[in-house]
Amino acid sequence: MSKLYVFGIGGTGSRVLKSLTMLLASGVECGVDTIVPIIIDKDMSNRDLSRTETLIKNYIAVSDFILGGDTAKVRENANAKVQKSKFFKTKMKLLGGKLCLQLQETSEVFGEFIGRNTMTPANRALVDMLFSKETLALDMNDGFQGNPNMGSVVLNQFNDNDVFKAFANDFKEGDKIFIISSIFGGTGASGFPLLRKTLQTRNMKSSDGNELHNWGQVNQAPIGAISVLPYFIVEPADKEENSLVNSDTFIDKTRAALSYYETEDGKIDTLYYIADRRTTTYPHNRGGDKQKNNAHFVELAAALAVLDFVDPKLQQENIRRDASGKITRTVYKEFGINSDTREIGFDNLTDETKRIIVNPLTRFLLFKNYMQYVFEKENKYQPYARKRFDDNFRQSNFMQKLELVQEAFFIWLAEMEWERHERKFSPFNLNSQNAFDFVLGITVKGVEGIRYKNWAKVDDELNRQIGKIDRGFSNEKCFIELFCRATESLINFRN
Repeated sequence: MSKLYVFGIGGTGSRVLKSLTMLLASGVECGVDTIVPIIIDKDMSNRDLSRTETLIKNYIAVSDFILGGDTAKVRENANAKVQKSKFFKTKMKLLGGKLCLQLQETSEVFGEFIGRNTMTPANRALVDMLFSKETLALDMNDGFQGNPNMGSVVLNQFNDNDVFKAFANDFKEGDKIFIISSIFGGTGASGFPLLRKTLQTRNMKSSDGNELHNWGQVNQAPIGAISVLPYFIVEPADKEENSLVNSDTFIDKTRAALSYYETEDGKIDTLYYIADRRTTTYPHNRGGDKQKNNAHFVELAAALAVLDFVDPKLQQENIRRDASGKITRTVYKEFGINSDTREIGFDNLTDETKRIIVNPLTRFLLFKNYMQYVFEKENKYQPYARKRFDDNFRQSNFMQKLELVQEAFFIWLAEMEWERHERKFSPFNLNSQNAFDFVLGITVKGVEGIRYKNWAKVDDELNRQIGKIDRGFSNEKCFIELFCRATESLINFRN
């Protein structure tokens, strides 16, 4: 069972992990069996993080029902009714039930954390030269507010953490690592090189002096990363806000970080970069519960980098190592679209990107729309649902979690269409209640024939597919399998 440990650093890390979870829920192919997400952030109360955490936990609840045990056994004969479902196919798991790598409890104020008041006069003078008064007085409960110099001090404690120890214990030969971070803020810009250095430090020991288990395999593991350059700015802070976040410094910070990141050459297998000159302007929030940025297409594209890194067809391209396992060359990759347009539809994507996401996103949206507009009214009358998907099933924990993921999926798509985005992703008519006109620019033909119209076509396909599913499947697995088969039969776009 191959695993990919995905470290999401800071707010951008959380948002890209959210997009990755949406892609996996919709059935986008993943080159590993299991994704293990780990978020690193000082601001544990920010909404970008909490929304991602809720989504991932709901995904895991649904996936566990589907991937758990049942009485069906895979047959190898030509008539086998084997599982085809791609929805939620990739397993996600949390280390010790935790998503966040909780940093060591620190003083609220940065100056207190570094012990300025207990230093000798000479050392205190040096600190005052290195850090401004505003930085020394910063409340770190709201993160580093765009200060990578602070992050580089506070984040240098990864190995002294229960989740990090669990990561080392869980790691097996053949597993891979991926790091998501932004380059223009504080947490991501400082956390990426520190985390990479920690992961490749030999004979790493915890605070109790014991070497971390499996650390030799961690040292040698293939490692990829994406560095997200500026794709948004924030409004100026109110005077009462007492925030140090300033969009005017994003480009300068990016240049400085890129200059330093040159030293990462030869230490990362594949390093991805993404940015957007059409920057969205978000409201200014220094952190906490108010930090909730609408989803952005750049985050979806960044999530595709994670899947690119573990694509089995690209392993020789992405991982260049000699016989001893030493990296011989860092591969650099960027993401592009076909035309510089403010509104991205499927036609603006390259053929390769379309091949990856068009069918899964469209099928999962059809599934979600059926559940919203049809299922409760029609399921009791349809043969596919009788004695299987009754009112009790609809109220089950599985169905509640599934519909929470579907609701989050719809919100995610709607946020990427936000009117204030300078780069919208809007391939769907999200207001449509029709089964076959919700993809902009494309008419979904459905099954052959003219006997059935609109949602009746979907009902007919569900009734046709139910007989192809193994009776040994649990109701939950049967339900997901059924809708995957039906939507795949109804929707199959080709580039």
